[in-house]
Amino acid sequence: MFRTKERVWGGMDREKMDKMEIAAKTGDPLTSPAEGLVFGVWDDGRMAQDFRKRLDAALQGEVSRILDNGEFKGTPNDVLFLPTMGKLSARYLVLAGLGSREKTSPELIRKVSGTVARAARSRNLSSLASTLVSNDGAEPEHVSEAIVEGTLLALYRFDHYKSTDKDKKEKNRKAGAVSKDFASLHLFSSREAEKKVRKGIEWARAILRGTYLARDLGNHPANIATPSMIAQTASVECQKRGIRFVSYDREKLEEMGLGALVGVAKGSMEPARLIQMEYRPSKAANAKPVLLVGKTLTFDSGGISLKPAEKMETMKGDMSGGAAVLGTMMAIADLGIPLWVVGLMPATENMPSGTANKPGDVLRAFNGKTIEVINTDAEGRLILADALSWGVKTFDPALVIDLATLTGAVTVALGAHAIGVLGNDQKRMSEVLEIGESVGEKGWQLPLFEEYFEQIKSPIADIQNVGGRGAGTITAAAFLSHFVDEKPWVHLDIAGTAWVESDEPYKPKGNVGIGIRLLTHYLGKLSEDKDLRKPEKRESRKK
Repeated sequence: MFRTKERVWGGMDREKMDKMEIAAKTGDPLTSPAEGLVFGVWDDGRMAQDFRKRLDAALQGEVSRILDNGEFKGTPNDVLFLPTMGKLSARYLVLAGLGSREKTSPELIRKVSGTVARAARSRNLSSLASTLVSNDGAEPEHVSEAIVEGTLLALYRFDHYKSTDKDKKEKNRKAGAVSKDFASLHLFSSREAEKKVRKGIEWARAILRGTYLARDLGNHPANIATPSMIAQTASVECQKRGIRFVSYDREKLEEMGLGALVGVAKGSMEPARLIQMEYRPSKAANAKPVLLVGKTLTFDSGGISLKPAEKMETMKGDMSGGAAVLGTMMAIADLGIPLWVVGLMPATENMPSGTANKPGDVLRAFNGKTIEVINTDAEGRLILADALSWGVKTFDPALVIDLATLTGAVTVALGAHAIGVLGNDQKRMSEVLEIGESVGEKGWQLPLFEEYFEQIKSPIADIQNVGGRGAGTITAAAFLSHFVDEKPWVHLDIAGTAWVESDEPYKPKGNVGIGIRLLTHYLGKLSEDKDLRKPEKRESRKK
């Protein structure tokens, strides 16, 4: 196995994140010893509470001079670092633009906090204190979570394969430039809000653990993050949390009748896996589980229907749906969410070889449906078909949610800013869309009319795996609908949102770790859903 810097799975970044001090504070923020003290400024020059007046008193009117002269306009994501010259305990006063008061939201706070964190890191600061929880009308729990997430997601780094880091650090040391790790983040609020702030911090930490791991898995090259190694990682994380874990190998998959998954896997030398995780707390609110299924293509070359060479290296991230399922299972267990949840990750590569699927081949899925393979690059829906139908048959779930970097068509339709949402249960889709909007992982619903099902009819099999050029995201979902046995089902196509090509406020270039925040909050809401608490009908169970 290839190793670098004596680690494979990116534990250093996650370990530093876990060790970082994140605390709720209720004292006077102007006495904070943090190196950077953050205050929000709206585009009308106003600041929360009496902060502007107090800062002017401490800094001889410098803040008002800057704001009144238009040197800082409070535009969203604008950041200004002012040296305090010893007049405050903090080294820098940090002004963070919030834009319009009416449009301030947790997602804006997340982005602003990310921008501040990136600027702080460029100045080699090791600590920040934020007063953004104190903004008028802010919901302390949601805002505190957004501050922590924005800060730490922005600070995430993936440099595991840079062999020059050690030499660079030694050179900096000799020059007297010592790079410091980010050590602390303090959130100032009123005493009345302190409990909610602590809860927001707790949720953020749990979501961040899962997101950091998901980003690591998606950023590692495919020769490291193989199906076997992802299964190994999932096993370790499940064992830490008491989550039941099973990994099925190819021989077992063939025995189980997962012909579509095996069909995709047979072109690769890397053994396929079906990873099963079951979180069932003693006080679970639901009589039947929620089933999460995530596409886990550790590398997608397109198979015999080979992809173009340009950007093919990003296809190591085609396992982002599976990574989101793993990260979500970690988060809900860490938070103790009282909900029975099963996670499935069908993991394989899609490679061309003498044993690979060919266009025109017919595969038999777990539920008995036959599939004509028109294009081997539409393999994600094949492995999901088996995972969905096997999961539905095995666990009889109350709700099914799948995530997949499934279609390029969703990027054409929605760009990089929205998840494609489809399914067969409007109530559940609407709930997912609402949660996504509130946590900054927005979605947009696409139709699933009966006419689209005509496009995936095959002349020689039950269905075919592509439906022509038009409505590619929709026909992919129409295909998957054949494998959920009419269970309530929501499909999330994350192909456009799973990867960014350049740095964004809290998204460094590379894998985003999309979906974990959305799913964790949604499952938290579902744990309070009375419909899921209905007692199970024993007679149907006996069948």
